Order: sequence, then structure tokens, then C-alpha cells
Amino acid sequence: MAPPPADQRRPAAGYAVGSSGVSAGSDSSGIAPLTGYTVALATEQRRPALAAPLEAAGAKVVPVQALRVVAQPDEDELRTATEQCLAAPIEDLIITSPFGFRSWLASAQRWHLADPLTAEFSRARLLARDGAAADSLRELGLREIWSTAAASTEELLRYLLAHPIAGRRIVVQVDTPSLRDVCRALRQQGADVVEVPTYRTFPPSHGEQLRRLADQVIRRQIDAIALTSPEATENLLDQAERDQRLPELLNALCDQVTAVCLGPLTAAALVAQGVRPLVGPVGYTDDFITTLIAVLPAKAVRMALGPHRVEIRGQAVIIDNRLIPVQPVPIAVLRTLARSPGRVMSCADIRHNMPTGAAVDDHAIEMAISRLRRTLNGTQLIHTVIRRGYRLAS
Repeated sequence: MAPPPADQRRPAAGYAVGSSGVSAGSDSSGIAPLTGYTVALATEQRRPALAAPLEAAGAKVVPVQALRVVAQPDEDELRTATEQCLAAPIEDLIITSPFGFRSWLASAQRWHLADPLTAEFSRARLLARDGAAADSLRELGLREIWSTAAASTEELLRYLLAHPIAGRRIVVQVDTPSLRDVCRALRQQGADVVEVPTYRTFPPSHGEQLRRLADQVIRRQIDAIALTSPEATENLLDQAERDQRLPELLNALCDQVTAVCLGPLTAAALVAQGVRPLVGPVGYTDDFITTLIAVLPAKAVRMALGPHRVEIRGQAVIIDNRLIPVQPVPIAVLRTLARSPGRVMSCADIRHNMPTGAAVDDHAIEMAISRLRRTLNGTQLIHTVIRRGYRLAS
């Protein structure tokens, strides 16, 4: 296998290993593909890097810290992984963070395993996420270190997956749970992978974050939820179960709110509950962007109503290329009417066909119709049929 380019303090600009490159793009109307959609990001970060490309594609992003990651390894797990590293020659060593790597070596020193571990490293191909990670290897006297210009662990793993790796023994220092799905992909291609966890995870400090997220999903106030690790998925489900709202959450994820998971490990807890999320085959974060840009616009309801071209998106309506934000209950009513264009529906019919209909009464439906008419002023899309109900213009 050819090595990636040699590590430099400032790697050659433009180099990327297997980069998929995602363009936000826009439709023919000039409106960005995710404008009018709300996407929740359930990650370990308060402000995840995934937010920027989604916002560039027009989405409203709701970041939620669904777990806490602490750079303090579990000593028992770390020792077991270290002994696995020493059980056979290492062919590839991937270092993802200098702090985690130094913590690993400090623990190995206490166990009198640092010297044999370093000897194994000296015979392996060394791949570092960035210059700081490479420096932590140089402190051991190691010199031939490889990396990518993208300075990301994902790019190193992408590079490995692009080559034959069956039978290779690969050690990955894992500093975040989101890497577990990519490690699984390495195993799927036949590699012997040893994960060395230099972190621990905990639920978020305040359960209110997950409680609020579950409520937004249940009320269909978001259109998609992106989950980046098994712990993020499990913490969301656990919180909903403690709040006795798990069935409501699962129902929302089965009908109207799209769940997108980084990989099969992240999706496992949802699949076990009967939800069928969209799952990345490998675990690349780029998959989130491409999947959401492809899937969410496809869920829009498009029709011609009278002289108008109408597109109903998650939280907005586009009428003749004019974007109009709409509140959750009114747009739910509009979407319900749009499923049966021309049909006259009473308030009871509308409530029965709305996913959240049990939470509203006839007066709320009437108020929603009134708000829709004000919001869509001048379009006359909604007609009243006296003593029978409402229908969309034909």
C-alpha cells in the first residue's frame, strides 16, 4: 500500500485522501436545497463542525450536546487494549490526539509496558492526524510519520479504506466515539483493528437538552435529526424513556422526522426499537450532508394550486419562488390538506390526519387556518366550504 504524503508542519495545500467534496447547491428557483428545513445535530460538541455546511445549504441547525466526552481513559479498558497491541506486530498506527496519546503512554509506563509498546511502534507505519499528533510520536524518537493535508482522523481512515487492507493489523487511538463506526468499516474490509480508547463518555450535564430535543421531535418542529455516535442515540432514547415519552418519540421518527445515523453502530439502538434510520455505510461525516441534501428536499409536497406553483417544505412554503416561513401547527394543517388536494376536510378530519392532532382541538385548527391565510396573504389557497370545512384551491 502506498503511503500518504509525508507529514509536514504545513502540509501541501489541496491534498485530500478520498475527499468526497460536498456542494450545498440550490434548486432552479435560486433557493438553497435545505432552506425551510430544521435539522438537529446530536453530537458531543456544543457547536459541531457539521453545522456550517448544513447552514450553507440553507438549513436551520439546532445543535444539541447529547453526551460529554472526557479525555480520561478507563484504565481497565486501556490496559486490555494495550495488551492486545503487544499480542502481534502492528502494521499501521493511527494517532488522533496528542493529549490522549501521551495519557496512554503514561499509563503504559506505570504498567512497565511503555518500552515494548514503543518498540512495536517503531516497526509500524505511523499515521498522525496533524502536526501536534506527529510531535507526540517524535518525542519517542520516531521520525517517519505520515498524515494528510486535511488534518483529520477521518481522512486517514478514508485513505486506508480506499486500499486493500484485508489481514492488516491496524491500531487506532480513538479519542471520540464517532470514530467507532469507521473502525467497524475497517473490520468489515478484513483488517484486524485494535481500538485504544483514550476517552470516556457521560450523559450531558443537564438532561433538559435531550428532553427539549425529544419534545421538538415529537412536535415535528424539526425535520431531521443527525446522530453521530452510539452514545448520542442511546442517551436520547434513555431520556425519552425516563420521561415516559419513548413511544411518542419513536412514532415521530417512524413517520415524519428523518433520523440520519453516522453508521450501523450509531443506528443500532434505533433499529432495535423498530425505527429505520438512514445509515451511512462507512461512518464519514460527509455522508450526513449528502444524505440530507438528497432526502429532505425529496420530502417536499409540490403542486399547482390555481395559478400558483406551491412547494411545502418542513417549516416553510415556497409560492412562485417566494419563501414564506410558517409556524409548526399551521404548516401541519397545510400539509394535511395538501395530502388530499380538492377534498373538503372538517376540523375533525384535519386533526385525525395530523401526526400531532391529539394535542389540538377544533379551535386550534380554526386559528391555524386563520394564521395560514394571513401568512399566505393574496394567494387564496385555502377555501372555506360553509358548514363542511376547508379545502385547497384547485
